[in-house]
Amino acid sequence: MFTYKKLLWLVAGCALALGQLSATGAQNNDGQMYVVQANDTLFKLAEKYLGDGHRYPEIVAATNARAAQDGAITTIDDPNIIRLGASIWIPAAGATSTPAPQPAQLPAASGQLAGHIAFSFWNNSPERCVYEINVIDAAACQAGSAQCQANRRIYALNNASEPALSPDGSRLAFRGWGPYPEKYNEDKIDHPYYGCPGPFAERMLGHTTLDGTDYYRLASYWEDSHPDWSPDGTRLLFDTARLGDGITRIMAVSADGHTEETLRIAGQQPSWAPDNDRFVYRGCDLTGNRCGLWQARALAVEAWDVGKNLIGPILEEPEAAQPDWSPVGEQIVYQSPVGGSWDLVVINADGSGKRQLTSAPGIEGLPVWSPDGQWVAYLSNADGNWGIWAIRADGSSQPLKLFAFDGGGFSPQAIPPFGQRDWLDEQISWSR
Repeated sequence: MFTYKKLLWLVAGCALALGQLSATGAQNNDGQMYVVQANDTLFKLAEKYLGDGHRYPEIVAATNARAAQDGAITTIDDPNIIRLGASIWIPAAGATSTPAPQPAQLPAASGQLAGHIAFSFWNNSPERCVYEINVIDAAACQAGSAQCQANRRIYALNNASEPALSPDGSRLAFRGWGPYPEKYNEDKIDHPYYGCPGPFAERMLGHTTLDGTDYYRLASYWEDSHPDWSPDGTRLLFDTARLGDGITRIMAVSADGHTEETLRIAGQQPSWAPDNDRFVYRGCDLTGNRCGLWQARALAVEAWDVGKNLIGPILEEPEAAQPDWSPVGEQIVYQSPVGGSWDLVVINADGSGKRQLTSAPGIEGLPVWSPDGQWVAYLSNADGNWGIWAIRADGSSQPLKLFAFDGGGFSPQAIPPFGQRDWLDEQISWSR
């Protein structure tokens, strides 16, 4: 007997099925059609359906291949923008019929790059006028500029800089600058960047997934900067001038932001050692002398134990800066101007084996190791334009330009929230 109650159950079941169809679409062995929902990003969809957010270019390639044959599918012109309600194609996790653009395979002897490199710069175009973080695929950029651009991501939150990728490459820590006020200073002068596009990263240290979601707020002072993940991903080191006494100090915070640790170390630009205990930083001894690169343990101490976590100097050279500890050994790369221009230098953690890695007449700085410890990426303007370069860590290769900023720089107007900034205030990160 067909009753009104059964009719309601039938209607509800149809509604549920239609709802599921709008999200998952038609399916076959090659994949499925998907209707874009609120808050979707290609990274999240790749993570859900392909098991790895970094595989989002496969969705782009599959969608555009389908769109050429099926008018119901919407072409993806910009991977950073997918329109609500658009129909895209998500390939099956093991499908190979519509692969993403892949970099050409290089001979093994030439050294294949791997992983992702994050960096930020000031985009001064009228449509942007914000700090933006870019994440590039190292192998794609090694293969060529077209492959590099096809795999490039612009981080979803604007006004974020000093990026740090987590060890597994799934999260991005950064220094946020916040939105612009309409006016600034006591004279109520119009802010020149008011109205530039959001969404904006909050004015504090934080970290999110690579699509800008799942926001964790870390240290909340404006002066906190230069975050660096511990190898196990549970803590971050950072430096801060929050006390306003002209001294920059190094602190630690748990990845969930709940526990902040005072190391009572004056210094800046910390970088973890692979043992998850030690780190290198730019600093001096307890009297403010013997400045250079120092080594310490990431151990919180009390006021009466100041210096207990210090190990000692690696290099006494006050100009040495931006150290980065190899993720696979006891080597440290840093930048130095002592040769007449900023160059990269490699040194062992015990202070031995110092050797110059680069020697171009332009700026070469902000060095960072590749995850396998075979390469060093860095910032340079050696050819007259800012860009990201890479070189073999043993010096056996010529420098390779991976990405050109094409006009991007590091110096917005010296007004709130930025103050006076330049490339020396930035950092680069390289993870899987």
